[in-house]
Amino acid sequence: MKHLIQRIILLTFYLVFIDFVQASQESICHTDSPYYDLLVEKDGIYLQETVKAKNKISYISQSKVRLTDITDKSARIISDDGNKILVLFNAKYYFIPKPLYRRDISKYEITPLFNENEVSKIVSNKFFLISNHWYYVSYTFKGESDKHKIPELKGNLEIIADSYKYLNDNVVLLKDNNAVYVYDISKNKLEKIPHLTPSQTYLFQTHHSYPKIYYLYDDDTFYLIDIDFKYTDITEEFNLQGKYNGFTKAEMHTNWSGDSMDTKDGLIWIKIFNSFKPVKATYLNAYKDLYVYHDKVFNYNDYLNWFAHHEADPSDPSYRDGSIDISNVKNPGELHAISSGSVFFDNQQYYSLEENSRRLEKKESSVYLKLLTTKDDIEIRKKRIFIDGQQLNTDKFQDAPIFLGSIVDIISPCVEIILPACGYEYRSKQDYYYFFTDGKKVYTYINPVENQKPKVLDNVSPRNLKVNDYDTLKKLLNILVPTAKKNG
Repeated sequence: MKHLIQRIILLTFYLVFIDFVQASQESICHTDSPYYDLLVEKDGIYLQETVKAKNKISYISQSKVRLTDITDKSARIISDDGNKILVLFNAKYYFIPKPLYRRDISKYEITPLFNENEVSKIVSNKFFLISNHWYYVSYTFKGESDKHKIPELKGNLEIIADSYKYLNDNVVLLKDNNAVYVYDISKNKLEKIPHLTPSQTYLFQTHHSYPKIYYLYDDDTFYLIDIDFKYTDITEEFNLQGKYNGFTKAEMHTNWSGDSMDTKDGLIWIKIFNSFKPVKATYLNAYKDLYVYHDKVFNYNDYLNWFAHHEADPSDPSYRDGSIDISNVKNPGELHAISSGSVFFDNQQYYSLEENSRRLEKKESSVYLKLLTTKDDIEIRKKRIFIDGQQLNTDKFQDAPIFLGSIVDIISPCVEIILPACGYEYRSKQDYYYFFTDGKKVYTYINPVENQKPKVLDNVSPRNLKVNDYDTLKKLLNILVPTAKKNG
């Protein structure tokens, strides 16, 4: 009877909570992962969801719902793995699934997982150590807890990476004291990856390949891993080229140019298709995305490999020199790509690669400023404000600026657009507001990359304004944009 009451409590909470989760998802196309807090307030306990833009600074939404039937003031979130939230209250563990708006809540039967005193260790919301035995725990499509004992796992457990696919159909890459494994949750199957020493095993994720791949290796074994964690041993290909060990001592790099491995012995191993090839080259500078080989500079692995192959076999009639001319570059020691190999920056000047001449030509900074970063870097120096290194106009400020925070005004929410070439993309339209005060007045910069002059909120007093507070920022936005009130 007690468990039935608990199930009803949580089910009631989900049906209320789903409304604010759905609202927050009517948003811009690219956001940071939502995060959740349990708030203990005078009238009860609330679950709060906060969504920010990819820059991790600008608020998109914040909502909370009261957990009306939970009175345990010690209730707290234990962990959030991106798929579900683990909550502890009344000395029991529970899962809260997310994102809730994708699920048929009415079919769920929520049950407690374990008593608090049964659990000696939890790893990433998934694995629970009970009486020295590891269990994988999830929930079924009906919302029932699903527990799998995995007797092969022993000792300390570490999740190396997850491969999310569907609700209960994902793969986990993990290791214990004895081995490295792939655990297929849908099949409840644990598979040992051979020849790896757990304490020396590393995972490296490439950022600029499609489909996404990983490198899993210890000192003398090297695997390619796909997004589902199916692995391919390419150690023998290294061995045939004279490389037998030392992978853990090498430096792995992933850039627009491609992936590379610096073995610190005069060779750079560049990734070509599904293997690595050694070239006696150097990196142009510390950014490690441009190569120097025989006084030529290359911005792609393929061009460097092609040139090296041409040296060995000059008879190839299709060969074309793919090196780039950097004679126009002011500061080659800082030169690096900021997009897919065609736009460069040397921390002083922007350049575009002209395909015919293969020369880097100077370009105006305003064209490329947005490409520099996905995370705003806000810096205040005395009375000056810099966002991503760009100085904003602060002539109207009477004293040193204080950053109050940033919020997004959604003009049109994210929609899927079908492209003529049989593809699609997601588009939304939004404005970014950055609020500052000098203690006397409040100022805002709207889309400061395009507009560096502030707007003064003459009728707003900075007194009692909270810093980095969603409600404060929403009120300021509503003053400037009346339509934002409808979306709030």
